[in-house]
Amino acid sequence: MTGSRSPHTVQTRTVQARTVRSGAQSRRAFSPKSLYLVAAVAAALTVATAVAAPRFADAERFAPPTAAQIGIAGAHAKQWDALRQEAIALRRVGREDLRDGMQEFRTLLDQSSPDLRAFSNESQRRVDAHMAEARALRDRQLDLYESLTPAEQAKVRAAMAERLDRFAQLRERLIGMWEARG
Repeated sequence: MTGSRSPHTVQTRTVQARTVRSGAQSRRAFSPKSLYLVAAVAAALTVATAVAAPRFADAERFAPPTAAQIGIAGAHAKQWDALRQEAIALRRVGREDLRDGMQEFRTLLDQSSPDLRAFSNESQRRVDAHMAEARALRDRQLDLYESLTPAEQAKVRAAMAERLDRFAQLRERLIGMWEARG
């Protein structure tokens, strides 16, 4: 995770280990060091799913549609396409930062006494910064949507529904692949 890049997205979760013995559940406590390790791995997997999973080799495959594809013209079209490019760039930076962060984390794990807390805190700071950028972009997108005519808004909603359906299909295929392995 280089300092010259925009912040990346990583989410942390509290993790508890549970073991099942003869139908009853008992809790097994992690050491603080193990807990940070598990939290960092969970965060990396969460980010990989949220940011990188559907992108594969075709960078434009799941990008928002262009103004021309939706049927928006004029000044709104220029604004739409500029926001679209910003969204693509934000995702690209997020994927790059995720990759760099995973490499940094892997290097950290090779150390005899890594500072997992510092890594976790820095990762969370970067997540927060990236999420702030994403929220600001979303607010600009909503401002543009609200400035569109009702007919243009209907076109945008139809494009969003189509895109959501494609993501649902991809999700189902991925789940099917994982279940087939299981």
